[in-house]
Amino acid sequence: MFALLSTIAIVLSAAGLWALMSFTVSQRTREIGIRTALGAQPDRIMRVIARRAAIQIGAGVILGAFVGGALITELRGEDMARDTPWPIVLGIVASIMIAVGFVACAGPTRRGLRIQPIQALREGA
Repeated sequence: MFALLSTIAIVLSAAGLWALMSFTVSQRTREIGIRTALGAQPDRIMRVIARRAAIQIGAGVILGAFVGGALITELRGEDMARDTPWPIVLGIVASIMIAVGFVACAGPTRRGLRIQPIQALREGA
C-alpha cells in the first residue's frame, strides 16, 4: 500500500513539475524570438533556457532531499522505514524529477525556435 501511494505521489509530482517547467519556458517565447532575431544560435538559446531550468530544478531537488531526509529520520522506528534503502530511493526520485524537468523544457524551447521571430514578437505583445 505504501509503495502504491508513493508511486502515485511521484507521478503527481512529476506531472506538476512538467506543467510548471513547460509553462515557464513557454512564457519566454518572446525572449527566444528576440534572441533569434538578433542572430543568436539555437544551441546557445537552448543552453540559456537549460541553465535557468537547472537552477530551478536543482533548488527543488535539494529542498526535496532535505525534507525527505528529515521525514525519513522521523520514520526510522517503523518497520518499513528500516528495511527500505532510502538513499537509493531518494536518488531515484531525484533523477526522475531532473529528467522530467529537462524534457519538459525541451518542447517549448524547440517550438519557440521554430517560429519566425516577428511572429514571436507579435504573440508576446
